[in-house]
Parts: sequence; C-alpha cells; structure tokens
Amino acid sequence: MVYRKFQPIRQWKTLIQDQHFKFSFLIGLLVMFLALIINVFASLYVSNIEVLAVQDLILDHIPTLDLNFFYVTGITIIISVIFLYPILFRPEVFPFTLKAYASFIIIRSFFISLTHIGMPENFLTHAGPNPENSLLISFFYKNDLFFSAHTGIPFLAFLLFNKDNKWISYFFLISSFIMALTVLFMHVHYSIDVFAAYFITYSIYKVTDSIFNKLNFRFRVRIRLLYEKSVKQKKKLLKRLRKVTGYNIGLEK
Repeated sequence: MVYRKFQPIRQWKTLIQDQHFKFSFLIGLLVMFLALIINVFASLYVSNIEVLAVQDLILDHIPTLDLNFFYVTGITIIISVIFLYPILFRPEVFPFTLKAYASFIIIRSFFISLTHIGMPENFLTHAGPNPENSLLISFFYKNDLFFSAHTGIPFLAFLLFNKDNKWISYFFLISSFIMALTVLFMHVHYSIDVFAAYFITYSIYKVTDSIFNKLNFRFRVRIRLLYEKSVKQKKKLLKRLRKVTGYNIGLEK
C-alpha cells in the first residue's frame, strides 16, 4: 500500500484538474440540495397528518430514558464527521459521499410518506409524556418514522469508509448501534424502524456504489498517483484504470 501523507490541499488541487471530478462534485452538491428540499416537504406532510400509535413488542417492555444528548448532539457530531473526514482525508470520495447521503435522504423521504403511523406511546418529551410540551416536537418533525435516520446515517458512513481507516470505521459502526439504542429507549422510533434501517441502508449503498464505482476508481487512481514513486507502478495503475473503467488520464510528471 502506498504511503499517503496528510496533504488535503494538494489532493484537492489534483482532483479539481479532473473535469470528471468537478462535474461529479457539482452534481453531488445539486442532488444533496434537492434531497434536503424533498425531505422538508415530506417531513412537513407526515407531521400534519392525524395518526395513531401502535403497539411494539420491544418498546412495550423497555423504559423511556432521557437520552437527548445522544439524540441531538450525538447525531450532529456524526454528520459533521461524515463530511469533514472525506474533505480532510479522502477528497476523492467526497462526491460519492454527497450522492450516497442524498440518495439516503430521498429514499427515506419517499418511505415516510407512504404509511402513516403515530409516534410510539410514552415517547420522550421535554416535560413528561404530553406530546404538546415535547422538546422533540418543537425542534424536529414527527411521524417521520420509517426508517430510522439516526441509525442509518452512521451505518451508511461505516459502509462508505470501512476500507479506508479501521478507527473511523469503528467510530461509525459503534455510533450506529448507540443511535439505535438511543431512539429505542427514547421511544421515538418503533423497533422495525431501527432494524429495517440496516437492511435498507446497505441496499442504498450497494446501488449507489454500483452506479458510481467507475468514477470512484478514477478519482482514487488520481490520488494514488500522487504518492506512487515507481513509474512502472504508475503505468500499471493507468492500464488497470483503462481496463476497469474505460477512462484514460495522463501520467503526471
């Protein structure tokens, strides 16, 4: 494996010279913006529908705990790391990160709009079980339950970066489990929302990866060439790039 220095500015400069990267990056930003708009309208839609709570085998047997710190601050930290990590350490996967994350939001927005179920009974509120006084209701949408974004977002990050760094992989995987327990013990998601999140998120990752894997490989080769000293190895990389993707990039001097 080629040693890779921490040189984000150099890596970004190299990638920006690639027209495919610039186009992919701009498309990622556009799709992300579109996804956020769709999410707002979908969440507002389900928040204003009259719904009823249903029974849940797991929630009916566990207490309601105040885990607001993890629910709010925890997910904020996770999302921040999801975008800061590729910006600083893996810029070649940043466009793919945007597209995968946007796909997650769009697909989830579609799912929450289909079946209307109310928040579980005894879900955590700021002051007692009365939903009208709920801190969560005041600052977040409600009834946007299936599937759990708190669980799926860090798991998607684990899938995106699990081949890059074992420590960042452990962080996201453990974070996903912590978020799953958090939303269950706060009773803000049904158990099916949490368990289904892993399967749906994995499917989202596999589909987006299969669509964009050629571009991802091209960008990885760009960065690999920066640190590869052997001209012979560089030529092998370029040959493999042409064979796998059909793309061709020049050998930088």
